[in-house]
Amino acid sequence: MKKLFITTVIGPITPGIIKSLAEVTRSFEGEWLTSKVIKVDGHFSAMMKVAIAQEAEAELKAKFESEFAALRFFFDEVVTEAETVSTALHLTLDCGDRAGLTRDIVDILSNLDLVIEHMEFNRVHVSTIGQTVFSSTLNLAIPEGISTESVVELLEGVSEDARVSIL
Repeated sequence: MKKLFITTVIGPITPGIIKSLAEVTRSFEGEWLTSKVIKVDGHFSAMMKVAIAQEAEAELKAKFESEFAALRFFFDEVVTEAETVSTALHLTLDCGDRAGLTRDIVDILSNLDLVIEHMEFNRVHVSTIGQTVFSSTLNLAIPEGISTESVVELLEGVSEDARVSIL
């Protein structure tokens, strides 16, 4: 029987690091069922859901830590969530940037108990209008009883010029 666990790894980006991590996993006959990698300013963070024979789990974890000493590894058990009824919502939010905007958006989503599956924020200075524009992409799971319209309305309330587009 396969054992499932989550590996989180962070550290400096080096050429081929993700490929090397995958090769080590395969050398123990393991596989990544899902993975996410984020790179920022020469560093990366990756999360992988690993499936491996139970007897090889400890050896794989030890190999990760010994072979990739410059990286930090965290290992967690896979938690199976109770099935809940939810609706997927993919949207973009664009507006002029201001201090505290990201915090306000996260507060709105948290107060509604939405599941944030993916969230990406970018700020770009637009010289022709003389201001910084905030743009975000959000993938949310909306629980039963909360309407898409109410989420859009609340998000558009973060700024007078906020525009939400459902993808």
